[in-house]
Amino acid sequence: MNRRTFIAQTSAGLALMALPRHSLFGAAARDAAPGFHFGAVYFRGQNNPPREDWERDHRVAAEDGHTLFRHWVSWNVVEVAPGKFEWADYERMLDLAAKNGIRVVLAEMIVDFPELFIAAHPEAPIEMASGVKRQSEMHGSSMNGGHRALCLNHAPVREAAERFLSAMASRFRGHSALLGYDIWNECTEYNAERLCFCGACLQAFRDWLRAKHGEIAAVAKRWHRPSLTAFDQIELPRAPGLFPDFLDSIRWRNEDAQHWMRWRRDVIKKTDGQALIIAHGNARTHADASVCVGDDFRAAENCDVFGYTHYFGQGHPPLLSGDLIRSAARGKPFWRAEAIGGPQWFRRKPGEPKPSMDELDDPAAIRLDALMSMATGATAYMNPRWRSLLDGPLFSAFGWYADDGSRTAKSEEIKRLAQWSKQSDVLALWKMKPERGAVALVLVDESQDWCYAMQGDTNVYAACVRGMHRELTAAGLSCDFAKPDAAQLRDHRAAYVPFPVAMSAATMDTLITWAKAGGHLVLEACAGYFDEQAHAFSHQPSRTLGELFGAIVGHSSFALDQHDGLTIQTQSGDLPCAIYRQSFNPQAKHEILGHFTDGSAAIIRAKTGKGSVTFVGSNPSYAMQKQVTPGSLAWLRSTLQIQDPPPCSNAECIVLYFHGESSRAIWLINPTKQALTVSIAVSAEPKVLRGKLTDYNAKVNTAQVIIPSRDAVILKLPA
Repeated sequence: MNRRTFIAQTSAGLALMALPRHSLFGAAARDAAPGFHFGAVYFRGQNNPPREDWERDHRVAAEDGHTLFRHWVSWNVVEVAPGKFEWADYERMLDLAAKNGIRVVLAEMIVDFPELFIAAHPEAPIEMASGVKRQSEMHGSSMNGGHRALCLNHAPVREAAERFLSAMASRFRGHSALLGYDIWNECTEYNAERLCFCGACLQAFRDWLRAKHGEIAAVAKRWHRPSLTAFDQIELPRAPGLFPDFLDSIRWRNEDAQHWMRWRRDVIKKTDGQALIIAHGNARTHADASVCVGDDFRAAENCDVFGYTHYFGQGHPPLLSGDLIRSAARGKPFWRAEAIGGPQWFRRKPGEPKPSMDELDDPAAIRLDALMSMATGATAYMNPRWRSLLDGPLFSAFGWYADDGSRTAKSEEIKRLAQWSKQSDVLALWKMKPERGAVALVLVDESQDWCYAMQGDTNVYAACVRGMHRELTAAGLSCDFAKPDAAQLRDHRAAYVPFPVAMSAATMDTLITWAKAGGHLVLEACAGYFDEQAHAFSHQPSRTLGELFGAIVGHSSFALDQHDGLTIQTQSGDLPCAIYRQSFNPQAKHEILGHFTDGSAAIIRAKTGKGSVTFVGSNPSYAMQKQVTPGSLAWLRSTLQIQDPPPCSNAECIVLYFHGESSRAIWLINPTKQALTVSIAVSAEPKVLRGKLTDYNAKVNTAQVIIPSRDAVILKLPA
């Protein structure tokens, strides 16, 4: 009897095999294995917990309520000689998981190339914008070499990587513990320095242009380069610039990245068609899509289950990450693939405190972080370390468990959450789904591209998105992110577009068509001033917006350094603004909703079909990242034409709703370090799934609760 057969015949193995293969993700699966799921990355091929601890750690994980492990399968750790793959340690991991009722996600890491292969292909290293070619580097999260050394656009690299992926899928296909494969860890190149400019990438860019535009004459005209006569004269732009060639290079890179993600998926599914294809992004679509191909919406299309990393360096709250990834997943199950369970020490200096890096060493902060993920609709909460690494710059970082694998206050907090999530009256919560937000926060790729090309980074665009998400949350308005897509916008009553300076005709037409059907569209300053190739129109607003409003722009100022502290006077009070300033000369058919201090029109609205379009002559979203005021909150609800009153008596409380077939749930989350007393409107006397109900007034259908610091109260109501 081989080891796999023996494990399958243990009681734990048999119990696990009785579950549907995809029991951790998906509505049907939850009927068989209900509950929210906790877990972590355990095995990385290198820099692992000591071998003698493996069995004990799996047992402890199962005892503490963990049901999911993710293991890194690094190419350069497994292929130790050409065609020779070492799988024994990974087999041991899956067998231990099966024995303890834990499911496994295998994370392919073809970005870690075998040293022997790097040496054999001197033509294939990634070439950075500086012209310097990358060498074999160490991967700090797993302590193995070859990290991000070679470019897949070289045929020998692609062919060797395909052999490795096929071998992995063939080896573990059908294992009772296997849930699926995590492809392309975090779905981004992280920063522009990791983009490749080698000859193979240049040829791929030229081929893309030829396929997209046909003759070189079309490219020459598009790029304002009339002397271009052949595709082999084209180079890859190496620095940001507000020119069509650079903007086209951004679009090619994003399409090329998704090509390679689909390739990973297809190679694995060709060998193992049963396991799930899983992935997770970095929840930074609003900042990284233009810079380093980090577009979670595109990536989510290529897998069965999507997810995200959120850590303290991302510059926005975990609620934004969860909302963004739920929106990108578009109905697919999604997971919190990487949380953070503690601080890191790398490159910290005396006299330069970084309290944000230490926050998640506090069990209460971990509890809040996990509840935020649950409340946005994630199906699992994972840590990048079950226990910390012992080598490299990330030693002793992030782990829930101590360096020796013993329990800690942090692991006990996760254990309590896991136990609560599996209580009989709570299980119904995980069959519900988050209700669609009243407002769509619209991300326009062309505008982010324009910001990157103009500014050299996407900081202003990203800040506007973060600021508006913060304001919507403070206003008690749940929010979905959306691209300018009819299907994504269809069920929303209102849509807000921050920093919309560049739009293609198709983007503009989609938004206006949605508004005509009854939506309320709000556009910030200089909407559609440029097209996707950075061409500025002589009459503003341009194209479809010009047809709707007429040429009503009085003056536009792009001097973003001059307008910090700008104010628009509205009926709701003063509205803080920043970045751009655009005044209007409205016509009689337009409703004037705000003025600059000099009296010029700053906000105007036009009716269109069953809906409306509102032009705001500055960027309140940028100011909102720094300051939320009563006036700005009232203005936002009024401008979005949200008639429903705020659901909660305390603006510091985050309110989110779930719905199911026969019931719904209200999540009341307290992100502060003090207890909050909250009154909320309800349809009937609620059942409490978490926390305590202090009062219920049947006459006015109001419930009162006290939410402990960094915790939540969850109320269940009839649908």
